[in-house]
Amino acid sequence: MEPTIGADERAFRSHVERPDFQIGEAKGQWRLVRIDWPHSVITVRAHDGTDWAFRFDLPGYPAALPNARPWDLEANAPLANSRWPQGTGRVAAAFNPNWNAAALYLPCDRLALAGHEQWLVQHPEKAWSPPRGIIHYLEIIHDLLASHQHLAAVGAAA
Repeated sequence: MEPTIGADERAFRSHVERPDFQIGEAKGQWRLVRIDWPHSVITVRAHDGTDWAFRFDLPGYPAALPNARPWDLEANAPLANSRWPQGTGRVAAAFNPNWNAAALYLPCDRLALAGHEQWLVQHPEKAWSPPRGIIHYLEIIHDLLASHQHLAAVGAAA
């Protein structure tokens, strides 16, 4: 007997099968590594060619906001704070383990949004969008890592 797949997992799996997700993979912007519900690991490529892994916590997807954190693929554990993506400006703000090592500091992240509800007005383009789903979150991460504000990695992240 196969395990029952909930509506949240079914929705996530349908989103990663959509053309916009597949196009991002084909362009090398991101890659689905695995789904271990309610988690998924996806790598996102930076401008320097580094593939950064992120573990997404997805219960209640897509109605509930996801939470993402940098992930160490080899150890299958959170990425050490000292190995997080580095940069200036928005990159430094978004990838800030000193704020919360369990989340990215972004309006589309469940843990980051709590206490920052003004972001929904200040940055509506970065707010979580259930119809766009995980693709929207990945585009935001990719835009940051592909920007001139991202500093090239000293050691491989994934």
